[in-house]
Amino acid sequence: MHPTMNTRVEKFAFGMAIFFMILLPALWYFVPFSLFLLLEGQMEPEQIKEIVLLTMVLFFLSSVVFFPLMCLACSIWIESSHFKALAEAEKELSDMVISDLKTLPPNWHPNGAVFVCENVAIANDYFKSFLWYFRKIIGGRSRSFERLVERGRREATVRLLRKAKECGANVVWNVRYETSIIRTDYSWVGGSSDNSTKSMAGIEMIAYGTAFSIPANSE
Repeated sequence: MHPTMNTRVEKFAFGMAIFFMILLPALWYFVPFSLFLLLEGQMEPEQIKEIVLLTMVLFFLSSVVFFPLMCLACSIWIESSHFKALAEAEKELSDMVISDLKTLPPNWHPNGAVFVCENVAIANDYFKSFLWYFRKIIGGRSRSFERLVERGRREATVRLLRKAKECGANVVWNVRYETSIIRTDYSWVGGSSDNSTKSMAGIEMIAYGTAFSIPANSE
């Protein structure tokens, strides 16, 4: 079975984000380092001027243009690849029966019932948070967060069905979902611990149900 998360796409995007997070401070601190070389007499003032100007231009382009565009492209890439992987996984698990009903059909005779539970935590990107702040001004439907919740629900369902299949079951019954918001606390910045200093970092989705197998003649 192909993984639906932690794929090469996510690893590449995460590596690029780390690269820029190291590059930007390095460019910023290169300016005082150049001035230090000037004071030591190891470089000429004109050379320092050119280096500082080039460094500031690179820092501006990296922080204002390249880094935001890279993050936006990676977030879209990760989301689209996740939906594609989920569709493939759901196709692989199409032989599994899943239902949220409590009672079984009268002609079913389940064997080996076992409780199964799976969870997933999906991080929210800053572009969705940015759009969310504008959406809160006027209210209405938030498509970006809907897609985040859909990814969590479908990913938790796929993991639940895979776990049930590993247990030898072909049915997952009485399925339930629980959702919680993961927040990042910024109280250390302003000294407050209210919700104004907490930002939505992602969601956690938990799916659970009863897995069992039924003979083919019971369907």
